[in-house]
Amino acid sequence: MNSYIAKLLIVAVLILTIVSDALTPLGVAVWVGYVFAVLLTLWEERPSAPYIVATVSTVLLPIGFMLSKPGTIELEIAIFNRVACTAYVWIMASLVVRVKNSRLDDATRRLGAIVDGSDDAIVSLKLDGKVMSWNAGAERIFGYSAKEMLGNSVERILPADDLESGAWVHPVLRGEGSIQSYDAVRISKDGRRIDVSITMSPLKDGTGRIVGVSKIMRDIGERKRAQLLLRKTLDELEKTVQERTTELSQANRLLQELSSRLMQVQEEERRQLARDLHDEVGQLLTALKIDLQNAQHHSDHQSSAGAFTDSLGLVDRLLTQVRTLALDLRPSILDDLGLVPALRWYANRQAQRNGWTLQLNVEEGIGRLLPMIEVACFRVVQEALTNVSKYAGAKTIELVLRRQADEVILIIHDDGIGFDVAAARQRAQEGGSMGLFGMQERVRLAGGLLSIVSAPGRGTSLELRFPLVDEALATSDALGKVNIP
Repeated sequence: MNSYIAKLLIVAVLILTIVSDALTPLGVAVWVGYVFAVLLTLWEERPSAPYIVATVSTVLLPIGFMLSKPGTIELEIAIFNRVACTAYVWIMASLVVRVKNSRLDDATRRLGAIVDGSDDAIVSLKLDGKVMSWNAGAERIFGYSAKEMLGNSVERILPADDLESGAWVHPVLRGEGSIQSYDAVRISKDGRRIDVSITMSPLKDGTGRIVGVSKIMRDIGERKRAQLLLRKTLDELEKTVQERTTELSQANRLLQELSSRLMQVQEEERRQLARDLHDEVGQLLTALKIDLQNAQHHSDHQSSAGAFTDSLGLVDRLLTQVRTLALDLRPSILDDLGLVPALRWYANRQAQRNGWTLQLNVEEGIGRLLPMIEVACFRVVQEALTNVSKYAGAKTIELVLRRQADEVILIIHDDGIGFDVAAARQRAQEGGSMGLFGMQERVRLAGGLLSIVSAPGRGTSLELRFPLVDEALATSDALGKVNIP
């Protein structure tokens, strides 16, 4: 029942009871009316409500007696009814008070169990900041026992900046709000700063006046740290994405530059091949044609024999030139015998041409490798030795091919003038020579790694590493990457 409705019913019952008492000389109505009015105070919030109603009933009993109709012989009964009812009303009032107190005690015990069992700090304060209650959760979070805090100021757990600004005095204490929630920092007994989430609500007395405030404080340090870690992770992820995007953009640009450079190299090779065919093979064929024409027009057997001898010499030179061009394009020894014989042949040939001292260290038992690895190794050696002959001014070339664990290693070292690798990469990025990127791209496509170590005046070392895999497995992996529509 609503407290407001109970008040109205109490007033109505008191009025009806005194009217009934005035109409009945024996005072029988008081036994029902006034006792019922006292029982209705169970729904009143005021602890003293039963005694107030009992007092009003006691005052109304003699008034009702005086207003009642005069009787003949029932005077003693009327007086007895009123006196006995007065005693009964006060007995009922005391019983109702005990019931209400029992209810309050039960509610207080339940509330106390809830408060003490909470992991959150639940604290009640007076308006001046003195602590009225301090639960076990507050002891666990802040380190102060209830004995240390009860009756003392809450300023013990407030940081200095809050004390100076008075930020802890919230509008709810001035009656300007009902419930407020906010995040703050509090200080534990050992000096740690604790991030807490605070829910504050006013404490009011029976008249509705604010007499204090209740605070529920939850430790949100873990949540704050998780948020900071998440924010840091997101920042790092965003940074990584930006770096990868930049790298991808640079890789795309370098790929375009490499493709353009490869086309230029292809055109240069074609131009060189055309020049060699024109200058060497073309001239030899022209001379052969002239000799054959001379032999055709001379009937003298001795002259014809001399022309044929010259022609055979020209044919030999022509075959040698064609064979040289074919070997420069792709030596058949690489396909027929493998990488090791091809490297021996090519390195010795270049050393003889350029006057180098060749130190060739090839481990025995390497055997045949995957074709793409053999081609990549041979082309890198071609490119490296060509660059050495053009720019390095080297006297000694060291070529090492060995097998280590599950990979094959190829090292090319010269004692030439060396160069700045970083500057060379920068020039390549700006559209200059793409030799380094071409070698790296060729090695990468074959599944290997290329590292270049050089410095001005200290020579140059190139190291190629290729993992050794089964040829059938590598072929199946390559086929698995092909998209078949």
